[in-house]
Amino acid sequence: MMRTLALWTLLVLAGCATPLPQHPPGGAPARVAAPDIRVGDDWAYAFHDGYTKLPKGTLVYRVSAVLDDTVSVEVTHGERLTTERYTREWNWLERPMTNLQNFRYSPAYAALPFPLEAGKSWRAYVQATDPATGRVNRVRIDGKVLGWERVKVPAGEFDALKIRRLVYAGNFGHFRSEEQIVEFDWYAPELGRVVRQESSSLYYDTSRGCGKDDPPNCQVVRNDWNVAELINHPHGTSGKKP
Repeated sequence: MMRTLALWTLLVLAGCATPLPQHPPGGAPARVAAPDIRVGDDWAYAFHDGYTKLPKGTLVYRVSAVLDDTVSVEVTHGERLTTERYTREWNWLERPMTNLQNFRYSPAYAALPFPLEAGKSWRAYVQATDPATGRVNRVRIDGKVLGWERVKVPAGEFDALKIRRLVYAGNFGHFRSEEQIVEFDWYAPELGRVVRQESSSLYYDTSRGCGKDDPPNCQVVRNDWNVAELINHPHGTSGKKP
């Protein structure tokens, strides 16, 4: 019950209600293959707060290495430089969640289980390890490709598959529920890249004695609502097979 109410709140906040077209626009493939990722591919997102619309800087990504099934990506955010790791299908091996806390995932966090097509759905369980503390959370991911949507971002306007993930983070505390996350990706086959991302999360404060069967008496704590929109993609054509 608590999980259902929490995720309904996030979905209403995100405005996810209108069914999307299930058939691709003219010229787009019905089934979208995994991208061809190359060292040197780079792109950038404008990053802002979904509640206030205030800018939070620019995220610059650059593929620094591809070794077997592991893709290493350097991420620059202001003066901060970090490295994220993915599979060749852009599923997560090491990268932050919505609250920007970094985790390592085993098996890979199922973000984009290619081939993608409208209506595809999946459920996955992963172990998320905080490398700073060693704490391990069991994470559940319920994903679905909602359909096709024309999306406009600073880099242009694209036909994209809209992907939604409902995530139960497994990070229970003494006086709080686990974090519950809604993630959206707009994946443009034309570029082989996510051109827009949104993620928002919340949890219940249970310090006042409310329990899992009594969510109306629990205080809802909303965390970050992050939005990233593609600014440019000057090098590489990582979505197109040679």
